[in-house]
Amino acid sequence: PPFAFSSLNKLNSGDASGAEQTFARVRQIDEHNMDCMDQYAQLFQWRGALPELSLLSADLLDLDDKRPEAWVCLALFHQARNDNEKAIAFVEKAIALDQRHAFAHRLRGIILLAENRPEHAVVSFFRANEISRDVSSYEGLVESYLAAEKYKEAICTAKEAISSAPRDPRAVTLVGLALAQAPSSPREGKERAKRALRKALALDPTALRPLLALVDLHMNEEDYDTCVDLLTEGMEGAMATPRHEDHQDLLHAKLADIHTRNENYVDALTCYHTAISINPDNMDAKLGLDRLEKLMRGGPENDDGDDDGEDMHHEGSNPGDSGGYHDSSVGY
Repeated sequence: PPFAFSSLNKLNSGDASGAEQTFARVRQIDEHNMDCMDQYAQLFQWRGALPELSLLSADLLDLDDKRPEAWVCLALFHQARNDNEKAIAFVEKAIALDQRHAFAHRLRGIILLAENRPEHAVVSFFRANEISRDVSSYEGLVESYLAAEKYKEAICTAKEAISSAPRDPRAVTLVGLALAQAPSSPREGKERAKRALRKALALDPTALRPLLALVDLHMNEEDYDTCVDLLTEGMEGAMATPRHEDHQDLLHAKLADIHTRNENYVDALTCYHTAISINPDNMDAKLGLDRLEKLMRGGPENDDGDDDGEDMHHEGSNPGDSGGYHDSSVGY
């Protein structure tokens, strides 16, 4: 249906809230429609709306339990509850009902990657892409290759994604992520990664994933001024968009991380408090604030004595991570 495809277009452009509103309208117009309803369910999963996800799963099962969408919804529900065993069982039920349902194969890859089985995840993402080429499946492939330390395959797949969707900032971002982690020619690779990530940001200045990955590259070089500039520009650019509140807490928390590393503790304190005021459930900001307060009191940063560089891990702090973001970026 046209509205369903409109929802997918909004989803692929990063407008999750707009996509959810359009999917809801589809349901109002035709409550018997099942097309793309599993991708509607994924939006509920991303924002932790388990009651809505459970209700949608039940509705779809009542409509037609021979369609894969209902079983994918159940898989998403159990994945959200950290029960990957049941999630895999339900997604495989969906695939058994329709072996050409690309989203089911992609979800299977996501679950396998979360289970630290990247080689198996590659097979599922590859199958999803065989059925229907999609940047999201390319994202899964690149992340799986990086997790398996197959850097050459990751770079080649990222370049293939660009050939498939040359103007999609997600595809351009994949090249930057792959180059950032590849161990060969580290200096040259990092510079090429930066160029790719800046190109992705030029295509979509509000994209979170390339911004955080670019910040991490500069942070690892202790180029904190550039990090601050990038994050400030990102926040200012986002404020000019209809979705200006999206991810603001993540950006403030990341900026606080940078200030902490640069020992600008007062600025870091302000940024952590801003992040928490925007999103009281931002656990990274809460943990960062706790570490910062210990530092300001002159105590150890972490109770277990871990180095701050290892523990400070907001979404995107590893350029290859999908994190909780589905720009991915989720997804992850």
